[in-house]
Amino acid sequence: ENAVKNIGKLPNLDLVGIQELNSDVDKSIMKVQENLDKFERGKTGLATVSILWNSDIFGKVKYKKVFNLFDGDSRPCLILIMENNFILVNMHFPWSIRKHIALKNLKNGINKDKRLRKAFYDNDDAKIIMLGDFNDNNTTITKNKPLVLKSSSSSKQTIRLRHIKTREQARKTMRSCCWHKPKHKYKYFSDTGDYILVNKNIKQTAIGIPSIFKVRGRNNRLFSDHMPVMAKLNIGEN
Repeated sequence: ENAVKNIGKLPNLDLVGIQELNSDVDKSIMKVQENLDKFERGKTGLATVSILWNSDIFGKVKYKKVFNLFDGDSRPCLILIMENNFILVNMHFPWSIRKHIALKNLKNGINKDKRLRKAFYDNDDAKIIMLGDFNDNNTTITKNKPLVLKSSSSSKQTIRLRHIKTREQARKTMRSCCWHKPKHKYKYFSDTGDYILVNKNIKQTAIGIPSIFKVRGRNNRLFSDHMPVMAKLNIGEN
């Protein structure tokens, strides 16, 4: 309840991605952020992700795809092909070496679906926004080292998705994971991994953890053990 109230105190939001959804909190967020008037969920196994958006900006869903990023674990990837050349993605990557397998499965999931492949790789005007918990504790996705997707039909069809922080900057300002009790074997908010990544057709002007959530005590945070990450995007003309 405190977390939803804090989200209501943020500037108007036009796009939100939630991982590990286990309630109707997405609907609650829409009540305190009135720009958000549409949502879609994606579920694999026991895990659910959700995308909330402003339909005046992103329009309607033309195509929806949900698939799992890692066999034997529930790691959903939700992709929405929207109007106005937008592609919205929300995903929950697994930990450790499994991330490499998940990235491979992400690429395969796009390449094996004709409509996704066309939307991602055959449209030079595609505006891709990728939200997610990437479990990137070593901060391997940065301004200088983007997440790379490649078409199976042509090596020249490559998409690079990035945020605007260097590794050093991200380590200082985007350690959103995770909350632990004192003296826990895992450190307290020591890792990065919650990102908003964009392709070349969208300009990210800011990204970080809203100051209202940088307080001690889990009751003042979200419904998970992560702090939220917020970005400002220049999406150009629709």
